[in-house]
Amino acid sequence: MRIILVFALAFVVSFSAFAVTDSGAEGSPSSGCAPLVDGTGDAGLTTQFASDNNYAGNSFDIVGTQQIILDGFDINLDNADLSEFTIDIYYREGTAYGYETSAAGWNLLSSQVITASGVDVPSHVDINDTDAITIEAGETVGFIITAQEAVSGIGGFMYTNGGPNTYSDAFIDIVTYCGLPQGFPPASTFVFRSWNGTVYYWYGTALERRTWGSIKVGYSE
Repeated sequence: MRIILVFALAFVVSFSAFAVTDSGAEGSPSSGCAPLVDGTGDAGLTTQFASDNNYAGNSFDIVGTQQIILDGFDINLDNADLSEFTIDIYYREGTAYGYETSAAGWNLLSSQVITASGVDVPSHVDINDTDAITIEAGETVGFIITAQEAVSGIGGFMYTNGGPNTYSDAFIDIVTYCGLPQGFPPASTFVFRSWNGTVYYWYGTALERRTWGSIKVGYSE
């Protein structure tokens, strides 16, 4: 299908579609544990919001079963001691598991201050368009999400004992791994701890994007 739009400023634009589990409390950590395109729809996959433990972060993988573009996350933050947290999101090509305590291969995706919603209530973290990453079908990308202020004695970043756990929909798998103490990279991990959260993403056939000045044109089915 081809669509032609005529603008009053004499712009004529045409575009087409392309078309092991333990239940111990934290305190004894163990070691090791495309370009940007528009999509034709958005979705989200939630692990759980049923925490029974906490510290400063988690590691997990996102595995693409179809191509998706990350749009944001929900996380589980306790607001009893602090109302705001600085959330850092790191990613790497390949699995996160076993690589949590080394900075090699990790990239900072986002760092921002958000307001905590409370235990077992989603707290949202946006991913800007300029920071968004594409995960291809069959690709595994590892993630670490941490809260800088969630130090020992305060906690703040809520998660659930057990794992590894896998959560799936038609587009992605989320595989949860470790709980993490503060700092990046952390000196140790807690195995296993299941991340509480939601991954939001765009999916569908990639589209051509054309822009003139401040006019942004796109097409989706």
